[in-house]
Amino acid sequence: MALTQEDKAYYREILENTSGHRNVSRVIPEEYTAWLSKVEQKEMILPLEAPACPVRLVISTAKDKMENCPIHVNMHGGGFVYPQDHDDDLYCAHVAAAIHGIVVDIDYAVSWDHPFPCAFEQSYAVVRWVFEQCQAWGGNPRRISVGGHSAGGCLSAAIALRAAQTGDFTLCLQVLDYSALDNYQAVLPDGNVRSMAFSRLYADGDDQVLKNPFCSPAFAEDDMLKNLPPALIINGGLCPFKKDNEQYGLRMAAMGNEVTIKCYMDSPHGFTIRMAGEWKEAQERIIRAIREAEVTG
Repeated sequence: MALTQEDKAYYREILENTSGHRNVSRVIPEEYTAWLSKVEQKEMILPLEAPACPVRLVISTAKDKMENCPIHVNMHGGGFVYPQDHDDDLYCAHVAAAIHGIVVDIDYAVSWDHPFPCAFEQSYAVVRWVFEQCQAWGGNPRRISVGGHSAGGCLSAAIALRAAQTGDFTLCLQVLDYSALDNYQAVLPDGNVRSMAFSRLYADGDDQVLKNPFCSPAFAEDDMLKNLPPALIINGGLCPFKKDNEQYGLRMAAMGNEVTIKCYMDSPHGFTIRMAGEWKEAQERIIRAIREAEVTG
């Protein structure tokens, strides 16, 4: 049964009462905001049909974009309930400028009104569209990668899983940044109440949906983990998803995939985008991986 408005109000109250870290005042370094001057950012709405819906994109293009440039598709975090924000604009500007290429940031529909599979279907369709635009943009189709943070990491992993099944496109890299890979565990009796609210909203109250591998990639069978693109897993030592990410990475490696796991021991969940802990080092590691990644063979 779908969530009622009363159910959603209950989960909204939980999220509001546990969102202290999102309200912390921060000083953003001037050298970080300066990346915005090195790119051109434009917004557009990409029309999509059900089970997706039209989606807003923010496309960052380096002013010194090189020929046959890499293209990275980014998916923000926020538990599937928070939209893209200024932190994502800054991160995408940094990546686009540093790779002398293009970053497409997906402002996917949030789960208050669009539960699973909408955000996943949107994101997959956007990546397929990026491959179609690649030549016109002056990009290299062998250097198209995806990446995401928390909920966005879940979407990135799910995209890689489906693409391996369908052959719709071949990614050169998946960046999984403190990803929410098991959204079912939060609804178990000992689950975290904040994570439980995110999961119930994303699944529209149907806990069994949370075991769908495209909703929770940790539930993918071994056969689904074959022939995946190389993975860079970024972990925070203080992140509650650390173990889930390590296990998923080891499972991918056991099925023959190239996997790099980097843990920043003094960093919390959300650190890469929210500019906490060792965020500078993590962003540079992601940029280096995107620059170096290319489909071979």
